[in-house]
Amino acid sequence: MVLLGFYCGVCVLELVYTVNPGIEDVGAEEVLAELGGDTRYELMSGRIYHVVDNINIESIYRLRSINRVILLLWRGRIGRRYEELLEDIKGVYGISGLSRYVSPLNSFAVVSERIGEHEYTSMDVSRILGDIVIKMVYEETGLKPRVDLRTPDVVIYAFIRETEIFIGILLSGPHSLHRRGYRIYNHPAALKPTLAYAMLRFSGTKDKQVIIDPMCGGGTIPIEAALLHEDAEIYCYDINPRHIRGAKQNALAAGVSDKIFFGVWDARRIDELNLEPDHMISNPPYGIRYGDPSAIRRLYYKYLESASKILRAGGRITMITTEYNYVSKIADKLGYRIIMQRMVKHGGLYPRIIVLEKT
Repeated sequence: MVLLGFYCGVCVLELVYTVNPGIEDVGAEEVLAELGGDTRYELMSGRIYHVVDNINIESIYRLRSINRVILLLWRGRIGRRYEELLEDIKGVYGISGLSRYVSPLNSFAVVSERIGEHEYTSMDVSRILGDIVIKMVYEETGLKPRVDLRTPDVVIYAFIRETEIFIGILLSGPHSLHRRGYRIYNHPAALKPTLAYAMLRFSGTKDKQVIIDPMCGGGTIPIEAALLHEDAEIYCYDINPRHIRGAKQNALAAGVSDKIFFGVWDARRIDELNLEPDHMISNPPYGIRYGDPSAIRRLYYKYLESASKILRAGGRITMITTEYNYVSKIADKLGYRIIMQRMVKHGGLYPRIIVLEKT
C-alpha cells in the first residue's frame, strides 16, 4: 500500500476533486466509501473538498465519478488585473518543502484553469507559476527542475475562481480520470463515463437486476454498469448497427464484453422484446443537437410509451436530456412519476438527469 501523508506525520491532507457540475454528492459519497475522511461540496460547483489523514494512491484510480484529484498545497486571494497576478501569486513562496514533489531529479508541468473575468489567461498563470517553482527549487537545491509539457513526472495544478486561487499537486496525472482506457470507438455524442456512473447511482441499480440501455451509442452506460455490478443482467441496444459494433469494441477493451448482451433494435419498439427490466438508462439524442425538437419529442413519447409496457412495477427509467420540460409534461400521462431531476453540465450544455418510476 502506498500512502500519501508520510511527509507530515500526524498532519492531515487537504484534497480537491473535480467532477462534472451536478454530481458532487455522488463523488463525495464515492470518495468517503473508498478513502474515508470528511468531505464538503456545493452542487454545481464542480469541486469536492476532502480532509483525510492519509490515502492509498491506488484507490484514486478506482474512483468512477471523479475527473481530477489535487493535493492542495496553498490557497490565497488573487486580483483580476495582470499586475495583481504578478504580485499576488508570490504567496506561493509560502509553500514549504515544495522540493518533496518537484526536484531536479524529475520533470514538471503546470496546468491552470480559471472561472471568471480576468485580464490574464490560464497560460499566463502557468508560465508565471512555473517560473516561481523553478526559482524555489533552485534556491533550495542549487539545481533547476526540468519542464516537460508532454509527459511530466509531476503536474502542478492551479485553479482560479473569481478572486480565489488554489494550487496543488495533480495526483490523478495529466489526464482526466473520465478518459477511460476502453474508449476505442468514439460515438459522436458520447456520454462522459463519470456521468454514466452517476446515472446508475441515481437510478439505484443493484446486482441481480435487469438493466437496459435502449439507445446505447458507444456503450458507455452498459459498460459502466458491468464494471459496477458483478452479477447484473445488462442489455445494450441501438438502432444503428455501426454503434453496436463500436460498443462491442469498447466493451471488449473494458474486459466486460461477456457480461453484456448487444443487439440492433429500435427503442420505440422496446416492448416487443421478451424482457422485464428493473432499470432502463439512456443518453438519448438532444433536440438542441438533433436540429428538430418535434422529431425528438416523438421519439421520447414512443420510447416511454413502449417502455411502460415491459418495465417492472416500481421500475425506473433514467435519462439525460435537454428536453426535460417535455418529459415532465408527458410522464404522468404515460404512467410514471418523477422521483428526481438534477441539472448537470456536459459538453458545454446543461441537460438534466431525470429519474422516472413506473406507478
